This record gives sequence, C-alpha cells and structure tokens, in this order.
Amino acid sequence: MRRTTLIAAVCAIAATVLAASPAVAATPTSDIVELPITFQVKNTNRTPVLCQSDGKDYTVRGTVIAPRDALDSGDAATLYLHAVTWGQYYWNFKGVPDYAYARQLAEKGHVSVAVDRLGYGDSDRPPGLDTCFGSEADVAGQMVDALRSGDYELDGGEGTSFEKVFIGGSSVGGLISHITAYSFHNVDGVFNMSWGDFAASAFTAVELADVLKRCAQGGDPGADPNYAAFFKNSREKFYFNSATQDVRDAVPALNPDPCGQLRSIPAGIVSDVLHNGEIDVPVLVMFGDADAVFPPPAADQQALRYTGSPEVTKVIIKDASHYPNVEANHLDVVNAVDTWLTRNGG
Repeated sequence: MRRTTLIAAVCAIAATVLAASPAVAATPTSDIVELPITFQVKNTNRTPVLCQSDGKDYTVRGTVIAPRDALDSGDAATLYLHAVTWGQYYWNFKGVPDYAYARQLAEKGHVSVAVDRLGYGDSDRPPGLDTCFGSEADVAGQMVDALRSGDYELDGGEGTSFEKVFIGGSSVGGLISHITAYSFHNVDGVFNMSWGDFAASAFTAVELADVLKRCAQGGDPGADPNYAAFFKNSREKFYFNSATQDVRDAVPALNPDPCGQLRSIPAGIVSDVLHNGEIDVPVLVMFGDADAVFPPPAADQQALRYTGSPEVTKVIIKDASHYPNVEANHLDVVNAVDTWLTRNGG
C-alpha cells in the first residue's frame, strides 16, 4: 500500500511539473524533410503474448518526418504505431491545416518515424488470422533494432543509425509499445496514448463483441478475408469529442482490422498485467478526459502499472476522446510530448 501511494504521488508530481513548466524545446529548424522508410521484417512472435503468427517475411512502410540536421545526426528517433482502424496518417494528419503532429514535433527538433502497421495502408497484409499483437510487438522490436543499426531503407538509400530510439503508440499501439518494451528492452522510453489495461467502458465491450462476431463469420463484406473494422457503426463516438466539423469530415473512413489482432486483445492484456512492471525506461501516459473507450480513472490506473519505470509522467488532454491528435486541444499533445522527449534526450 505504501509503495502504491508513493507511485501515485510521483505520477501526480510529474504531471504537475509538466503542466506548470514551459516546454524546453529542442533547437528548431525550418529544413523539415518527409522521406519514405521501409523495413524488412519477419512476422514472428517472441513475446509473452500467447497468439498466432505465420513467421513469414513482410515489408513495413512509413514516413520519417524530421529536421534534416537531426536526421543526419542520428541522436534520437521515435517510432510511432497507430491504433485499430487508422494508419500512419494519424501521426501526421494533413486533412486540415495545423494538425500534423509529427511535422509540428519536427519543427521543435524531433525525429518521428510513423509507419503503417502490418495489415494497413501501404504495408504488406498478412492473412487476417496470421498476425496478432504479440507478432506486432515483435515486428516493432525489429524496427527499433533496425533504427539503431541503420538496417532499413530511407528514401531509396541507406538508413541513419540512431543512438536512442523511443516508441509511442495510440490505443492498441500503446499496448504494442508496452509488449515491445518489456519483451526486448531495446527502447529508451515508452509513450502510451490512450491504452488502458483496465476500466474499458461498456460501450467498448459491446463493440468488441460485435467485431468478434463479424470476425467469426469471416470478416466484413468487401474487406480481405478475416479483416473487420472495430467500432464499425460508432465512428463518431469512437474518434471524436471536441473535434471541429472540418476535422471530422476530413478524417478517413475506418480501415478494416486483422481479426487475429482483435482476437489477441485479451492475451495482450494478460501479458501486460504480468509484465508491465518490467518496463525499465521513462513512460509518458496520455489520455483524454472524455475518452469513450477508457474513461476516467483509466489514466490514473494505468500510470500505477509501471512500477519498474524510473519516471512515469501522466498528462490529461482536456475535452479529448480516444484520439487527442484530432481533437480541439491537439496542440497540447505536441507540447507535452516535446517536453517529455526533450527531457529524456529524444
């Protein structure tokens, strides 16, 4: 009990300091580049998550958004993983001006690597039942290693080797980030945006039952076999709270999700319960205060799970639901992440 109280106090102090202190930004630059990046990966599962993958070779594609000098220096980069139904565009949304999170972080000096996870966007699409959150974390771990070694393709040429690599994820991207961190211990920090291992809403339980039913029937009509869109009939509530109408209109339709990943959510949660305390790097936990999927006090509960972390910082984004990057206070996300990355050498 005394240890839980101490951890809660540390989280509260860190959040207070973050809210009260202005961001100490990295040196800004106007020379921002956006370059295609390609990783060759194996769809293996070497994590504690008990789920199925096919072990085959695939290609993950994405974009590096960075100041040219920071990219060339190889000091640090952050790998970003999107949620269900999204793609890499969540991290650099250009449908409406001034919402490009990664571009805004680049203007503050940071290197972002946003990818389409396997099964989404420009990346390869494994059979829907042959990928899961254990293999997604394994693939993420391979990409982290590649960013450290330079063993990837950047704009058709050789990649930069980065001294530090952080990992960040939205919703299940946060779950994948956890699993990567405690399975491979190869990241320098973890950013969890909106994933809670506990306190999912009744709304979420109903939607999970619905998509698993459609998966049991082979997936959604018109989608690849064994692919089905989570929250198919509830996009507005799932995505938005304070977002303006132009943003709501510009965000793309939901992408179908691999059913093997959706089915592995319970196994991922079990793994987190057993191993989140093994994450031994700084953690940033960020939730919206109007999250329809993991409503308060999910952020408080999740922040207490990282008992092995030397620093847990909790940030709440006002009037934001499950996807703060497209909500009215989206710039609060940029400023909070800038502060956290700068403090931790990112």
